[in-house]
Amino acid sequence: MTFFILTLFPEMFETITASSILKRAREKKIIKIKLVNIRDFTKDKHKIVDDKPYGGGKGMILKVDVLVNALETIKPKPYTVLLSPSGKKYDQQKAVFFSRKKRLSIICGHYEGTDARIEKYVDEVISIGDFILTGGEIAAMAVVDSVARLIPDVIHPESLKSESFSLGSPREAWGNLEYPQYTRPANFRGLKIPKILLSGNHQQISDWRRKQAAKRTRKYRPDLIKIDKNK
Repeated sequence: MTFFILTLFPEMFETITASSILKRAREKKIIKIKLVNIRDFTKDKHKIVDDKPYGGGKGMILKVDVLVNALETIKPKPYTVLLSPSGKKYDQQKAVFFSRKKRLSIICGHYEGTDARIEKYVDEVISIGDFILTGGEIAAMAVVDSVARLIPDVIHPESLKSESFSLGSPREAWGNLEYPQYTRPANFRGLKIPKILLSGNHQQISDWRRKQAAKRTRKYRPDLIKIDKNK
């Protein structure tokens, strides 16, 4: 199996990929880990990978054109995953699913997030849990490690048979996921940002974001919607 890790900080993976079980799996050529530096796919001399969000807000957003440029260099196209707090919850069943793929690319988010249009170019959006990291690199390491160990001959099969995993009971929670964010270019291959974000009307933008947050919560994490059992 080949993992493609799209990251701004490839040096962060040097230790984990050269140690322990992953090191042995690579030496046996059971797995390959290829690091793709996102910054290499910018078009400007300053290597800019992020920009301010349309509609205002704090932080910077990873640009969709740079990310897609990086993705499209990987041939043939692998099964592609975007790491984001807005994604579906990652679990052992998903790790098993990924372990059956021959090629898996993982996009490490960073800064305040990624332009939401990148979701049109990936197969899944996943989150490793209800917490925030400074970037997707640590999450990518967790995914690679959890998937690689399930590939035949990486770990003795008897070790896998002896494992147990308790899913626990579903958690009720208030709150929504973050609304979708966008940055330049305003029109990328026909995918245009919502006009409301160019209106300058902050109240309308706020209302739109609240509705979009609720929509994304229903789509990606319906378990976060509190249900009134008395109705």
